[in-house]
Amino acid sequence: MPLFTMTDIYMENRFDYDSCVYRYRRFVIAMAATRDRFHKQAASYYRRLSREKVPLITSNYVLVETYTRIRYDDGHAKAIIFHSLIQEAIEVGRLHLEWVTPAIHQEAWAIFEDYADQAFSLVDCTSFVIASHAGVKEAFGFDEHFNTMGFILRP
Repeated sequence: MPLFTMTDIYMENRFDYDSCVYRYRRFVIAMAATRDRFHKQAASYYRRLSREKVPLITSNYVLVETYTRIRYDDGHAKAIIFHSLIQEAIEVGRLHLEWVTPAIHQEAWAIFEDYADQAFSLVDCTSFVIASHAGVKEAFGFDEHFNTMGFILRP
């Protein structure tokens, strides 16, 4: 049974990149996994964003990592439920899913190579590229990687 629903999702005709927030893997996992130490904080912040109708963006790479983590931590059934919620959010325009293209992957790889002193994963780097291309200024998650790259980290 999901611990949050998307029944209050805002339907809009176009995706507004200027005011969107990048939805990062660590935040998504914390929202979905009840045993996660950040679950309450993530769920509360997500409900606030929903009330304020803030558009969200994430990538297929982030979702792949998230589905895998939920599957191993909370089971196959929870990963399936979470996927249904993600699909619902996409269908009603609450979440924009950006697919990593070869060009995005290459740009991310360059960041990965250039920042050897940071513990960035390749998925982190693709998230930086996508958020930057979309003009996103804020990301929500619980690690400092987005801060390092000049984004405002929430909550």
